[in-house]
Amino acid sequence: MKYFIRNRSLQSIIIKIIFGLISFVLVFVFDFLLDSSFNETNSKTHLALSPNIQLNQRSSTNNQQSIKSSSYEYNSTHLWSMRLADENYFHLAHLLPCRIVEYPRGPIIDKIDSCDHSSANEFSIQNTLQAQKWLYEHQHPMDCTNKRFAIIHNFAVSGFGSTMHQIAWAFGKAIADNRIAVYQIPGNWLYGTCNSSTPDCVFLPITNCSIPSKVDRNQTIKINANIGYWSKPIHPFIFQKRTFNWYRAQLFFYLMRYKPETLAYAQNIIAQYFKPPSIDLHHPYIAVYVRRSDKVQNREMSQAYTLKQYFDLFDADVRRANISTVYINSEDEQVFDEFAQINKEKQDYYKLLKITVQRNVVFGSLIGMMREQRGKIILEFLSDLFIEANADLHVGTLTSNWCRLVDGIRLVLGKTIPFYTPENQFLMEK
Repeated sequence: MKYFIRNRSLQSIIIKIIFGLISFVLVFVFDFLLDSSFNETNSKTHLALSPNIQLNQRSSTNNQQSIKSSSYEYNSTHLWSMRLADENYFHLAHLLPCRIVEYPRGPIIDKIDSCDHSSANEFSIQNTLQAQKWLYEHQHPMDCTNKRFAIIHNFAVSGFGSTMHQIAWAFGKAIADNRIAVYQIPGNWLYGTCNSSTPDCVFLPITNCSIPSKVDRNQTIKINANIGYWSKPIHPFIFQKRTFNWYRAQLFFYLMRYKPETLAYAQNIIAQYFKPPSIDLHHPYIAVYVRRSDKVQNREMSQAYTLKQYFDLFDADVRRANISTVYINSEDEQVFDEFAQINKEKQDYYKLLKITVQRNVVFGSLIGMMREQRGKIILEFLSDLFIEANADLHVGTLTSNWCRLVDGIRLVLGKTIPFYTPENQFLMEK
């Protein structure tokens, strides 16, 4: 078969070929330069970040860190269900007075400078990324064969925050002995309403390794999660220079990475009760958690604080930072009547965010619930935790195990604006 091509058609084809070759060369050069730039950045951070999480350092006087991240991103190690502090958060922090907060633990005092947003700050995002990557890789080896294990079992029958503190202790004890922590299955975690009855019911799996079939007290040991007390915490070598407050918070953050189903529940709750239906569209906001009831009755708290006492702590600061949105939660329904009166006195300055959940829920009522009902309550708890941790500012009482969980998670996220508390003390543990 013969082909006849007109001169004009031939010229057109030649031009297309030349244009295609030029485009190919340009794409190749651009890809090479981009790849070189990425490798250079990666070698500096030594961190495997997801494509949508970029870490930048500014050449400002305080080397302020800036995170541009997309919430709810997977990468090879984490589910970022909670948004890291970003440039908007750091801008807001600069509007508030500087404070140095002291977290005492016996004779040792861990200090946090609320105005230090540099990469040298212990709670910098760089340090969090490094720590979470290390914990993940420790718990998710390429090959579980011949590894040393610690089976975490016998969970405490206590409040949600209390159990998580004790699980973190057991986890830390396993890591200190260079062991991979696994949960015994089935477990007896009161808040685990799936078949495993462990924290894996609502959080991402603690490890990819299976439970060893034999406990020989050498290769494999068991650690009770109901007597945890950090009498002599031992840090892995890589974290030797870190404070106890930082290390303990990193353990919480790793253990409490939300499963996709848990995260979806929290997002659906927010979409149902927040208008507009996304937490990202309500920044900046302050979260207030009011703990009363059994904490006061059992004298774990010295008194029940009025909502006005909480508001008096932060009212001047939020006005300085132009924050008028407030999220409030409490087991006590009376708190919302108190808010209505406070806001009336303040000429309706505040816009209220809240979710409709079952209230008056305390430990005594939880243990009497059917498994399915308790599971729903736990998801409501974790929806509240998601909102509180994502807030720009937070108020609560650190004699509450729950509030200390929130405080620790917020610090890991890089949110070092001090916790507002009417108790005038910053606690890591009771």
